[in-house]
Amino acid sequence: MTRLHSNSLWRLMAMALLFCIAVPAAAIADGPRVIVIGFDGADPDRVRDLMAEGRLPHLSAMAEQGSFGDLATTNPAESPVSWASYATGQGPGHHGIFDFLRRTPGTYFPEIALASAGTTPGPSAAVVFGVRTGVALLGFFVVLLLLRAFRLRMRITVTAAVVTGVAILVATGPIASAWIPSELPLPILNRQGTPYWDYAALAGKRVTAIDIPVTFPANAEDGVQLTTALGTPDVRQTWGSWYLYSSETFDSEYSETAGTLRHVDLVGGTGATTMRGPRNFMAEGRPELLIPISFTRLDDQRMQVEVQGESMTLAVGEWSDFAHVRFALSPLVKIVATTRFKLLDLEPEWHVYQEPLNFDPHHLPPTVNISYPRGYASDLADRYGLRETLGWSIATNPLKDDAIDYATFVEDLEFTLANRRRVVMGELERGDWDLFAAVFMFTDRMQHMMYRTVDTGHPYYDEDLAAQFGDRIDWSYEEMDRIVGEIQERFVDENTLFLVISDHGFHSFRRGVNLNTWLVKNQLMGLKGAGLADAEGNYQRLEDFLDPDGRFFQNVDWTQTKAYCLGLGSIYINLRGREQIGAVMPSEYDAVCDEIINGLLDLRDPEDPDASVVNAVYRRDEIFRGPQMRKAPDLFVGFESGYRVSWQTSAGGIPPEIFEDNLNNWSGDHCSVAPDQTAGIFFSSRRLPERARSILDIAPTALHELGVPVPDDIEGSALQQSTP
Repeated sequence: MTRLHSNSLWRLMAMALLFCIAVPAAAIADGPRVIVIGFDGADPDRVRDLMAEGRLPHLSAMAEQGSFGDLATTNPAESPVSWASYATGQGPGHHGIFDFLRRTPGTYFPEIALASAGTTPGPSAAVVFGVRTGVALLGFFVVLLLLRAFRLRMRITVTAAVVTGVAILVATGPIASAWIPSELPLPILNRQGTPYWDYAALAGKRVTAIDIPVTFPANAEDGVQLTTALGTPDVRQTWGSWYLYSSETFDSEYSETAGTLRHVDLVGGTGATTMRGPRNFMAEGRPELLIPISFTRLDDQRMQVEVQGESMTLAVGEWSDFAHVRFALSPLVKIVATTRFKLLDLEPEWHVYQEPLNFDPHHLPPTVNISYPRGYASDLADRYGLRETLGWSIATNPLKDDAIDYATFVEDLEFTLANRRRVVMGELERGDWDLFAAVFMFTDRMQHMMYRTVDTGHPYYDEDLAAQFGDRIDWSYEEMDRIVGEIQERFVDENTLFLVISDHGFHSFRRGVNLNTWLVKNQLMGLKGAGLADAEGNYQRLEDFLDPDGRFFQNVDWTQTKAYCLGLGSIYINLRGREQIGAVMPSEYDAVCDEIINGLLDLRDPEDPDASVVNAVYRRDEIFRGPQMRKAPDLFVGFESGYRVSWQTSAGGIPPEIFEDNLNNWSGDHCSVAPDQTAGIFFSSRRLPERARSILDIAPTALHELGVPVPDDIEGSALQQSTP
């Protein structure tokens, strides 16, 4: 009897063990669960075409069993605006993000709209004094031991040791002041509102949110694990300052998108230059920190890169692993970064590309939070390896400036995607969540750079390039489908609502429109000196954003200016009493807005005079409501598909002509295109009501499914399950 009982017990234990092995941790939790996976820029029309061709089997099955349709985006249809609305369930009038850029209040200077630069006190006087006291005590005991070793009398020994300790304490005062910062830079998130995952955590739900845009610096409620994405700067406090070292001689030290171009002569096969780092906020004038980097040509296929004692031997076409570099602000304060190199070629000129400087998650500056809790980023690095922390982590800008080739861009994208995918699947597998959210950016980045390979009507279309890379956009959608399929198979059961979304769609970017030039030619903006003929004075480069002495709108005569354009289709009225040198009286405001709206709606392209260029021009009080409206530009331009605000206009430049062909690798876009032409995608694992859906509806839908009350200030509405 005892044997039978024992055998039965062992069989039950074995069955239980097999059950635990067979069922993933994420599938055995009690209660409702929600998974929301975003794919930046995934376009519903392309999804429909690929599903019709049978190339997206997992999304097709999801559409058949659940729901699929367009997801209305925000106005404007820009990633930071849309993802902020996704997070909060609110429009821009509430969360305060209206564009990638905004003008600095009280000036005409542009700044990044997602986060602002502030300061916070450095280590307290007590902490500094404690460090000095510790050093003094160490000196006291060292002297004491040394003198005792010479068998001097105790009184003499102690006196000498005390004098030494006091001297050290006094001497370290000026040193501490120079070596320990009295204040620290403090990034401040400009997005207002409460993200829906915080509401879930406050209700006792466990949340994991991976690579969520517009969350830097990270902060959340207890119960949330979060990593930041779009909006997270590099170590130089930019959105991605990359480097190109070469034997080639460059016309400028900087590219248009703030890449650093370094000419390096090899003498005896070896040459050296410097790597640009962050500005030293502890030093007068905030000088740029530089560290030496050297290059040695080993043979006709290999080059050695050495920085701070770390040596990397690269063959042509080979990437390095992550290298660690350190920038010393003082003997006591250092910033640690990670970066990778690729040897692009050796003949006829050699070129080495270096990606932007990422923060090392194991050695973060005290006010830089790329995750919540602060140590979560370090935990992820320990579990899955190092990855880029830069929010814009795929090499679009170097390709835009022709510093790298398409193969290098694709390699970098695939590397980043593999890292992101490994983290997402690994954290899903851990199962310690009720709400799981993640955003992949590769679909957006691929389309930005590859539209010239699929749009035969693009002015920069290239047949040879199309033959080599023309399948890459569709590949990115197929990769999206594979990710969805893996999540569906491994982590979704009857208790789990699975949503797949995007923030906006995509268009070919064929022609750029210089809106500031249009304002000048319509007597709405005044210029000094040579006017539009001053090409150099009217040209703007992104490096000026990084330069404390950077100049913007330097040729504009503000006394003769009624409006100016900055960012991606944002127009500001030069209103007296609000702008620094306002020229438009409040009583003239509506008339000036009407003049701009009517003029832009009548705008025609000389290359296609019968076609409309501008779909709509929106007044801010027509499309926004909420307490942040006062920060919004006065007008937003929504172009027809194929047109976009020019690069120079976005940075405040004023080229001589209104229209220009987009002869650039950055050949697809969505920014400044009319939002009703730029919807995103929506998939649900369950059948939901067939009604108009908005990105503002995702937050309340997730909360409703989790049984968390939806706050009254959320503007979206929950999409509830349909009756079979």
